[in-house]
Amino acid sequence: MDSIEREKKALKTLMTVEDLVEKKAKIHSRLLMDTALAKAMEELALRHEKRKETLEILILGKLPKKKNGQGMSATNGEDEGK
Repeated sequence: MDSIEREKKALKTLMTVEDLVEKKAKIHSRLLMDTALAKAMEELALRHEKRKETLEILILGKLPKKKNGQGMSATNGEDEGK
């Protein structure tokens, strides 16, 4: 395995870890009763999400698709106003 493949493998592993940490932080942010702590945990989840996106750019060499935030109905071409 050449050095580029080793680096890609390491970045993919790191991206997997970032994904897991992001998910755990989101779960904890919803379970915590202290609102300040819950907010801090939510912000932590966002930081891990951004790191994950950066790793994806490094691995794939391209920008990921942006989410449009319109939900599945808009994605499927349906009118959400119905």
